[in-house]
Amino acid sequence: MEVDKSSKLLEEINQSLKSINARQETEEVFQESKKLMSKVDERVEQSTRQIQNSFDRIHDKIFNFNNIMIGAYLVLGTFPTESPILPLWTIIFPIVILIYLVIIEIRQMEIHRFASNEKNWTEADRTKFGKKIDSQTILSLLALVFSIGSFGYIIYSLAT
Repeated sequence: MEVDKSSKLLEEINQSLKSINARQETEEVFQESKKLMSKVDERVEQSTRQIQNSFDRIHDKIFNFNNIMIGAYLVLGTFPTESPILPLWTIIFPIVILIYLVIIEIRQMEIHRFASNEKNWTEADRTKFGKKIDSQTILSLLALVFSIGSFGYIIYSLAT
């Protein structure tokens, strides 16, 4: 009888230990999952920062190029004095592009502001953020194309 009680007690202890081991293994798996998710979140955040930095660098370069273009239009619109290479009114092209770039920068600032609240985003906000980044990419590409077109106009005017 006592052997029976001891066997039952040992069996109960064994079952409890198995249960504890299963919980501990599950907890370890959860901890590893949390670590992986944390790493994924960190990569996403780093990628988002990298995208923002890339936009900022591209916009800075286009701004600088456009400022040079304003100077070139100004010089070519006044030199030589008797018959300038470009009509002076054409300086409006790089000025309009500059205004367009300022608008892009304002939109970029709004995207940064929107991204700073990422912890409270819903799935709709994530989709909205993706669309903002996509439209910003297109607008930046258009700014680059406009600047190259403005430069092309100078080259064409100098060649003829």
